[in-house]
Amino acid sequence: MIGIFLLGLIGLGIMVFVHELGHFVAAKANGVAVETFSLGWGPRMVGFKRGGTVYQISWFPIGGFCKMKGEITPGVAGGGPAQADAGQGTGGSFNAAAPWRRIVISAAGPVFNLAFAAIILSLIWWAGFSVPSYDNRIVLATDYAPQSSTQPPPATVAGLKTGDQIMEINGHQVRNFQDIREAVSVSPKSRLIFRVSRNVDGTAQKLDIAIMPRLDKDTGAGQIGILPWVDPVVDSVRPGSAASIAGLQKGDLILAAGGNPVRNIWDLMPVLSSSPGKATIVYARQGAEHSALLVFERDTALGFDFAEKTLGVGFAEKEYPSPKLGLAGAVERGLADTWNYVTLTVKGFGLLFQGINLRNAIAGPLKITYYIGSAAASGFQVGFRAGLVSSFQLLAFLSVVLFLMNLLPIPAMDGGQIILFLVEIARGRAVPARVFWRIQIIGFSILIGLIAVVTLNDILSFPGR
Repeated sequence: MIGIFLLGLIGLGIMVFVHELGHFVAAKANGVAVETFSLGWGPRMVGFKRGGTVYQISWFPIGGFCKMKGEITPGVAGGGPAQADAGQGTGGSFNAAAPWRRIVISAAGPVFNLAFAAIILSLIWWAGFSVPSYDNRIVLATDYAPQSSTQPPPATVAGLKTGDQIMEINGHQVRNFQDIREAVSVSPKSRLIFRVSRNVDGTAQKLDIAIMPRLDKDTGAGQIGILPWVDPVVDSVRPGSAASIAGLQKGDLILAAGGNPVRNIWDLMPVLSSSPGKATIVYARQGAEHSALLVFERDTALGFDFAEKTLGVGFAEKEYPSPKLGLAGAVERGLADTWNYVTLTVKGFGLLFQGINLRNAIAGPLKITYYIGSAAASGFQVGFRAGLVSSFQLLAFLSVVLFLMNLLPIPAMDGGQIILFLVEIARGRAVPARVFWRIQIIGFSILIGLIAVVTLNDILSFPGR
């Protein structure tokens, strides 16, 4: 857990550094003196002074700031109204700069985050990567799991069937289950056209089926009620587990369990969730059939990892390599992905007002740090390259979120300051420093309150707290 948070803090530090670097570069380019460039808030932990700027790392490791001369920044030493008044007409002061220059400086932080996302995603496409996933054949959840609601899921209502192979969604090729999941999750309450290949009496039939994903109010994502078809070929066996004691080995093909045929791993669910916690299993190894008695601890709350939890058996995903692209093609895909992230984030903001469970759907600084660290740790378990790819893909997405969040017209955010500078241009005179200070204090207080609330929510969300 500590390692995950350390990885997450590194990732969060990169995003903050890029954001503050944007303010720093824009300030220098517009003749504004930068007094302090800090990663983190609070008292200085380590640092040095060069060229009139103090570069430091502060004790509170989330966030950061770029303190400019004469800037009104609540909570930062030298950022009060008196200092702003004193620096109004002096050279190098933030408030002495023309309002359009202040707009450029304020917008530069979010813009650098957006550019960072585009560059990172372009480099990932250029270098190439692999996506671990099951293939594009699906299983209806209603065929294997009891319904938690009276309304059947959209896939069942629309007429999808277990064993269907999804070839396209809205005209876009589908290679694997991850492609299906991504298309569905970002499209709640949107009509999707599935091009389906279905085996009917040995003949493949092509069908177009319209499905509207349901909004999952716990996650804010779209769901249709499908699972990946996973062939029951054993990839790993945990030592000391029920499968290990029964003699199962990597490469074994499970044929039947409890007297019922097993076509995919979900056919194991009825056996593993029923009494008395034992069943005869039939499997094939090197062309010969074998049988063994499985004795396991019954689990009635079976999830996606039910076989690993109950039997100690893992089933391998396939690796789907990305297409090989030149630099121009990679930049095109990187820019397209960045724009998709922007539209996805905007949609996410809209979902906040559609009755979703805010406690589960909103992440604060602790959750974000944990998610970044988890993505890195999971990827590095596969390999160094996979770890870097998964980490920076998540950082790119979060950088887009940071870009949009900072441009919201909220006092103490970059967007709020830009609005005040636009008002100054319209009025032909500056907003008085002390009025500006009061507005910033109100916004900063609201921001600190929100951070406290979401951080408490993060703490309560972690298992064991």
